Amino acid sequence: MAEITWFDALGLAGSVIIVAAYYLATRGALPADRIPFNAANIAGGALVMLSLVYRPNLGAIVIEVMFLLIAVLAILRNLRARA
Repeated sequence: MAEITWFDALGLAGSVIIVAAYYLATRGALPADRIPFNAANIAGGALVMLSLVYRPNLGAIVIEVMFLLIAVLAILRNLRARA
């Protein structure tokens, strides 16, 4: 079995954050149209992206960038709606 490196651990932690946010959103405990959900996706995605710096995978990089952009845009929309 391969050893889990620190950057693998970062990627795993990011994946857990993303999946936990999604699970909580499907249960109604974390509204998907609010900042905390999108902040969790940004945090998780950032950790996954850091792991991809050390172990690149183009498909994973593309999808993480897209998810990060969507989350950032959603937060900006939320902040504008509050103003």
